[in-house]
Amino acid sequence: MGKRFSRGPDGAAASRKRQKVVHEAPTSEEIHASRQLQQLLAFSQDPVRARHGLQSFKLFLDELLSPASNDADRPRILRDYLQFARPADDDENAVYLPDLMQAWSYAGQTNNDNVMSAVPVVLALLLKLLSQSLDTVPYGLGICRTLLQKRQQELIARNLSADKGKAFIISPTLRMLKEAVSFDGGAIARPMFRARASMLKSLARNMGIVHIGDEAEDTKRPSARTNAILFFLSALKFLHPEAKKELLSQRDIVSALTRDVKQDPPYLVRELLEGLRSHVLLDDKLQREAKASLLNASTLTRLSALYQYRLDTAAAEGVPSIADVAHEFLLTACTNPACGVLRQDSGFYPREIDPNAAVPTTELEELGLEAITWTNKFKTEVPVRNYTLSNFLPNLRPWSSLKQSELITSIFKVAPELVASYFLTNKSFTFEPKLSATWIGYAAFLFNTVTLPIPDYFCRATAFPELPPPTSIVIDNILPLPLNQKALSRSLANKSNMISFFATRILVVAIEKLDAAIKMHQDPSHSNRTAWAEAARRLVDEFCQRSPGIKEMINSYRSIPGGDVLHREAASRLLRLCYEVLPQVALMAKFDVSPFLETSLGRLSKQELDDPRDFALSLKELENLLAIAGYSPGMRWFAALEALSLSPFTLLLKVCVDAPHGVALETIREVLNFVAVEQQLVPADNKHPGLIALLEALQSLRQSHPDSVTQLWPFLDNCLTRCSNTPVKYVEKLQETIQEAAETAGQGFSTAVASPVAMAMLEQLPFVAAKEREQATLKALGRFLPKFLGFSATAGESRPLLSLIFSKMVIHLADSKGKLAKAGVPEGLEIKHSPWPLTPEAPARKAKASSAARQEGGNSEPGMDAETLTNTLHMPDGLEADNSALVKWSSKTVDELVDEGYLTSLIALLVSEHASIRKEALVNILKAAAKIKQSEYEEKEQVWLLLSELAETARDKVNDGPLPSTIASFACHALHVLRDPLSSLYSKVNNFLTRGPFWTLDRLPLVDEVLLEEPVVGDAYYAQVNWLLEYLMDGLRTQHDLELFHKKRARGPVFERILALAANPYMRLPLRTQVLRLLYRATGIEGGSTTLTTRFGIVNWLEARQAGCTDDSEEAAVYGGLRRRVWETCDQDRVRVWSKGALGDGTDGTSKN
Repeated sequence: MGKRFSRGPDGAAASRKRQKVVHEAPTSEEIHASRQLQQLLAFSQDPVRARHGLQSFKLFLDELLSPASNDADRPRILRDYLQFARPADDDENAVYLPDLMQAWSYAGQTNNDNVMSAVPVVLALLLKLLSQSLDTVPYGLGICRTLLQKRQQELIARNLSADKGKAFIISPTLRMLKEAVSFDGGAIARPMFRARASMLKSLARNMGIVHIGDEAEDTKRPSARTNAILFFLSALKFLHPEAKKELLSQRDIVSALTRDVKQDPPYLVRELLEGLRSHVLLDDKLQREAKASLLNASTLTRLSALYQYRLDTAAAEGVPSIADVAHEFLLTACTNPACGVLRQDSGFYPREIDPNAAVPTTELEELGLEAITWTNKFKTEVPVRNYTLSNFLPNLRPWSSLKQSELITSIFKVAPELVASYFLTNKSFTFEPKLSATWIGYAAFLFNTVTLPIPDYFCRATAFPELPPPTSIVIDNILPLPLNQKALSRSLANKSNMISFFATRILVVAIEKLDAAIKMHQDPSHSNRTAWAEAARRLVDEFCQRSPGIKEMINSYRSIPGGDVLHREAASRLLRLCYEVLPQVALMAKFDVSPFLETSLGRLSKQELDDPRDFALSLKELENLLAIAGYSPGMRWFAALEALSLSPFTLLLKVCVDAPHGVALETIREVLNFVAVEQQLVPADNKHPGLIALLEALQSLRQSHPDSVTQLWPFLDNCLTRCSNTPVKYVEKLQETIQEAAETAGQGFSTAVASPVAMAMLEQLPFVAAKEREQATLKALGRFLPKFLGFSATAGESRPLLSLIFSKMVIHLADSKGKLAKAGVPEGLEIKHSPWPLTPEAPARKAKASSAARQEGGNSEPGMDAETLTNTLHMPDGLEADNSALVKWSSKTVDELVDEGYLTSLIALLVSEHASIRKEALVNILKAAAKIKQSEYEEKEQVWLLLSELAETARDKVNDGPLPSTIASFACHALHVLRDPLSSLYSKVNNFLTRGPFWTLDRLPLVDEVLLEEPVVGDAYYAQVNWLLEYLMDGLRTQHDLELFHKKRARGPVFERILALAANPYMRLPLRTQVLRLLYRATGIEGGSTTLTTRFGIVNWLEARQAGCTDDSEEAAVYGGLRRRVWETCDQDRVRVWSKGALGDGTDGTSKN
């Protein structure tokens, strides 16, 4: 082969070499006449000449559009040229600006990119200019129609589909289309959309041609993406709804619209969000389906990225940031049902269930909630209707942004079904305490979630459904999954006050929300009350399992510094709510409120708080502690600790007197008055105003002689303490004084009224006068006592009696000149500072309630109708048979057997009427006991012993008939005690179990131990009584059970001891109500009412209790209603004979006396 010689650049290969493309700047000239403009724009195949003319025209239009332009000849030149370029026949096929259109077409044929770019530039500027004057609008419309012709559509489509690198062709074309679609208010928007095959050519692709470079995008030279979005928004603005719907259905366009939104310039993001908001979200004519096609989960997620938008420069004053604009857009899109994203949900009822499904009553009575197939179905997954929002929410970061947290909680508020689903699917972040900005943000988000209200009726209906919502969903809305017992307990015990404060506040709102949910479950309008009642009990049990124990809350309160008043108020409110909403939990712990109450009183009485807001918070803390003290009968109101010189009651009185003007003290005054009546400091009469005279006298003296009030406190404390310790002594002294006044005046004083505390003051006054160092106190008493007795007379006490008392006091007062004796008890004093008992509110409310009750009863005494009485006192059967327990228990773990009630259901079957079920239950109990003993359960020995003794007790009885309900009930309730070693009954139950291998069937276990023996743990007596009453309630079901309750015993029948217990003045309303529920249960048993009447005098007992309800007309009505039920359910003939006609005159069995 011969050697190859190189061919030079002039060889054959020279034609195949890529030519260098050189972009030369076009030349231009200034236009001075219309004729010159015509010549410049005349069609020419010379590309240089064509570019020269187009560039000259562009500069001419730029000058016209410039605000600084003031040349009057230029508009005339343009108008003349447009008139020249106007076609003779103005029809649809007429071509405006034929030279420009021909130059554009020729450039397309010759692939001249420069001219193909220059023509759309000129047309865009021309249309923008023509839209500014009504005179030139016809020319603009003609140009727009020309663009709709086939040849121009092909050129537009070619420009739009140019290579991505030719943005200098694509961008002008998009600007031209934007001006065309918006020209004259969108006059040709409809025909332009019909030509969408060319007009929208490659729009999605062009939205992806973003600005490239480190510097920000120049607003004067926007990218192809910017022009494409502006064109899209203009089309949305002027298109009709059907066209909008079709445009929004283009998935590629919708997806490209927000794909790069995070890199867009700020002005474009604002226009995009405002355009979508105005022309899509708030367009009422646009269908929801069209809006939903735009606002899918991907679009919402991309828009949520604007919360971290970084290109937003310092905005002008009053201009919202990009994050704010995006937040408002997402709030509107996600919370407004008309925007297409939010779907109508069913509240706490998941998507797949029917809350009004018919469930046979017999199945509900036998199986309870287990008869509802879906009741336990949604613990791991919750199907929702708002699937778009459900997919969108996990992409938000509520712990890093307040706006994202607000967005999620706003969505939760309008779509409650999403709360449980959100926390079930988002378990990456826990509530483990760690003082960081992230944890604080997450804690704030959880707090806002817990504060969300419960939907009315638990769903979107006008009444409660037939069946209750799943308990797992309700509890997830009250205490979301991250708020488990471990995390909350560790947060409460954390050394950081902020972490502890967050946990406390969350628990406060959670218990308040739980209280609201319980009340909704207990609404009297429910048709399936058994199911709703069981759901309420399950809800409380679930809450107790998730929330910390009462001891953790108490320890947290103890550890709070005294200066952190906000935290102390929240912690005291938490404890108060536990006592009010969860008394069965609160009363199981030892909590002596006295030291905390006295510390709070000492801080307030010493005026240590300078800030009025701190004072108000300390008062709220004091109110909470007072409420807790009301639930604690062991509260020592008149016993001062070593650290304080005054008793809590006197300190509380001092706080009322020294409090700044305007501070709300109604609660504290009510407590003072209640204690004063209970301790017989004042007469227990509705007409008596209580402590009003004492408070008014102290406040009046404080204004005139502040030092005198300071001297009085030790004397007052001594008198109040003595009067409370021996009230009978001072009542007798008062009676003696009344008799003396009657003998002196010669007339009867049988209706004379005075406070026993005045007699205590009279008794102690000589001892003060006998001490020389007490002269300052004696002088202060000389000012105080006349005021006190004068205000007492104004409040309604007997003036002659008070005058006699004062005459005895004057002897010991410093009254050498006789002025005090001469003046006597002042008259005409007006009560100004403490009008609370005399205001018509409280007495009027009581009188109104009492009057209404009388009208209902039909006689002079209040009574409750049968339906209301049933709602108040009826309790479901705690030993209701659940035959499925025979099968269910075997597949459960030992923890589930004990903690979730499977064992108690098994025990309850021992009282079944069917011998086969009883025998099978006994066998299964023995098997369960063996399984528990072989397990690692902490309390396995005690539980095994309980089940073994129960089985031994029932072994010989199971063939003869049902086991006594009291035995089964005791076993169930004792099992709950053994679960908790911290229970105050734990030692008593264990002692009982170690006495012998079986139990006596005709005895009621632990009755004597609870009623007679002191509790092992502090003041837990009433907590133990509550447990006893609950177990006796469940154990009273049949006539045989009733015999055990009225059987004669060494210490008296059980009924007799229970009635005596209820007469305890320190026993609070919840426990008294438990006693009434027990009596109500007895009236439902055949012969029960007759036994109660003839053996225990229940009618007279109820009358006496009703007469003692001076401050609670509702409780009095319960007594009246129960008395009526006793009469209606007893053997009336037998009772008439037994009472010798004393009972039976009225319809309620009221005695004649």
